[in-house]
Amino acid sequence: MKKIGRIAGILMLAGVVFVGTSVGACGGGEAEGPTEPTGPDLSGVIYAGAATDEALAAMLLAASKTDAAQGVVVDTPAAGATLPKDVPPTIEWHVKGSSASREVSPGERFVRAAKVVSSFWGPREAWAHGAPVNGRAYLLSFSTPKSPELVRVFTTELSYTFDAASWTKLALTGEPVTLVVTNAIFEDNRVAQDGGPFAGEAVTFLIGP
Repeated sequence: MKKIGRIAGILMLAGVVFVGTSVGACGGGEAEGPTEPTGPDLSGVIYAGAATDEALAAMLLAASKTDAAQGVVVDTPAAGATLPKDVPPTIEWHVKGSSASREVSPGERFVRAAKVVSSFWGPREAWAHGAPVNGRAYLLSFSTPKSPELVRVFTTELSYTFDAASWTKLALTGEPVTLVVTNAIFEDNRVAQDGGPFAGEAVTFLIGP
């Protein structure tokens, strides 16, 4: 009888250990929870005009659309041009279906008036909680064969003048530089319906010694 009682006690103890282990394993799984989705990589982006990081994130998450009339044409530099290394250039562009003499978006006159002041301080970080973007905004992606996202600029303007540090970063690569300008039309930091994003034609240029 004592032997039977001892066996019964061992079986009961094994059952308690099994239940406790199962509960602990379940509890650990619940504590970890699902992995939070990560947003697009905005690190190192230069913001100009009235651009915001919320608008850029919305643009990068949206599916690209094809519309030749909405693509951007780069006016300066020309394809195959060689730009001087020691003079940060001004990049200019226009939307293919608009006048090359420039279209003025809402609020752009104010942005242009403030440009002289803002350029004194150099490139800024995103105005994450500033006024939302309405109208067009443009993402300039400068890449080289070895660096697919070497310099990125997000702006609401139709031109961008390099600061010395960013231009030097491109020049020191010693490689041809390719520029693609992607644009989208925004409503309160969100890409509008049928508002893109639209990728422009790539332009490749050189930076002289």
